[in-house]
Amino acid sequence: MDTRALRGGPALRGSDYYTSILSVASDASRRATGSLVGEHAWTVEGGNVANRVAAEVGLRPSNRLSLSATTDYLRLHDDLQYVTTAETGNGPRWLLGRIRQDVWSLTPRLNVAIAPDLTVQYYGSPFIATGRYTNLRKATSTLAHAYEDRFHRYGPGEIAFSPAANAYDVTEAAGGARFSFANPDFSFRQFRSNLVARWEWKPGSSLYVVWSQGRTGNETSWEDSFRTNWRGLWSARPDDVFLVKLSYWFSP
Repeated sequence: MDTRALRGGPALRGSDYYTSILSVASDASRRATGSLVGEHAWTVEGGNVANRVAAEVGLRPSNRLSLSATTDYLRLHDDLQYVTTAETGNGPRWLLGRIRQDVWSLTPRLNVAIAPDLTVQYYGSPFIATGRYTNLRKATSTLAHAYEDRFHRYGPGEIAFSPAANAYDVTEAAGGARFSFANPDFSFRQFRSNLVARWEWKPGSSLYVVWSQGRTGNETSWEDSFRTNWRGLWSARPDDVFLVKLSYWFSP
């Protein structure tokens, strides 16, 4: 029983699920390392499926230089994904849908020791997540043992999409409740990075110079092309922050 699935609504009965994982990794003490992880999960009801692939590579050419990069891809099909809560004259409607979600992430890191007292570090992480909802429905007998009894699927005569408003209009056949809710589809893009230089110019005294950049883009529509989302990420307005920190150790 999931008491949080409906965001403050009644508890929702979940389904049994299985997960299989395959992981391969090289010796982490070597100068060149790598790992690969594959994961497949599925439920016995509803056709929920999650597939994930993650990889990591690392290079340490010398004691002064190390590089690494991790990448992760997830494709999720969830048949009981919460959409929104709509208020009607006949009480609230907790709406669910089947989501197809794709998530990409990449995280490179760089550490350079130019001198024992001077180091440079870089971290960057572009992230893309897209989601498309289908088979929209309302929760009904959320604790029912039979899967189909936990919700009511809206038929073609009960729900219609309005492109002008980018919203769905619902007229329920039973009870006649009418309401609208925004299109839940999304394309989310984000980039976070930090470049840090540290100089310990005397024992106990240091100078830090930091450059941080962030980009965030969010659209209320589904874009399944990775190339389009990647281009959209770098066209988003960047937010740049520069910081300088100086610490001095007073000693006799």
